[in-house]
Amino acid sequence: LSMKNRRQYMYSDKAEVSELRVSVYRDATDTRYPHDITQADISRRHLFRGALWTTGMMYWGSGSASIASEMPIGRTKSLSGRLVDQVEPDEKETYAEAQNVFEPGATTQKRILWVGSGDMRRGVSANLFQAGNEVIAVDLIRPDAKDIHAATRHATEYGYDLRFVRGDATKLKFKDETFDVVVSSMFLCQDFDPEVVVSEIRRVLKPGGRFGFYEHVEDIDKVIIDKVFGEQSVIRVQAHPEQTNVIAGIVMKV
Repeated sequence: LSMKNRRQYMYSDKAEVSELRVSVYRDATDTRYPHDITQADISRRHLFRGALWTTGMMYWGSGSASIASEMPIGRTKSLSGRLVDQVEPDEKETYAEAQNVFEPGATTQKRILWVGSGDMRRGVSANLFQAGNEVIAVDLIRPDAKDIHAATRHATEYGYDLRFVRGDATKLKFKDETFDVVVSSMFLCQDFDPEVVVSEIRRVLKPGGRFGFYEHVEDIDKVIIDKVFGEQSVIRVQAHPEQTNVIAGIVMKV
């Protein structure tokens, strides 16, 4: 592929560009809405990722074809080098599997922490949460009252409880072992140490609880698994580098 075509390949998916804009918008210091953010606002991390694609470091270029051909069927390698399921991640399905947790003696209602919820509109409209559960949304910036009202009303209509708590993900204001499930989407790319945030997520999870992540930092599994949760915690990790820059997975607190 020519450099021009590789760039077109990387940015041909409008949804991916939208996700990049969302990640910039959700910086706690940036109060703009996604439609006000231009391509020039995309962070250095995304530009660096673009350089990886255009220089052929991800499954094309020198030696890449032989590496890909040696992969087991249905498997691929994440940017961190981990062998993962070769599946284009689906956010709703990832959240559903994360909520499919069973703890001996637990009630049917699960307590879920939604980290980096933003204005909550997209998450609730995508029906990411199951009926019967309690969802606590946390973000550094409090949404407008109308957004909170609309989101909580939608949640009630779909059979689950939702409330917003303003908070800092690097210092979660919850006791140890409070939640059955923690989830986040397109959040761990922001200007904080992701290891600190993931450590806080693990702290507030109950033993046996699950963390479901859907992120566009392709090597975030290195932080989540290698540095915090451990290899034995992995339920699954999914990626498809040839099609998308998203990596998703579920880990369990053991």
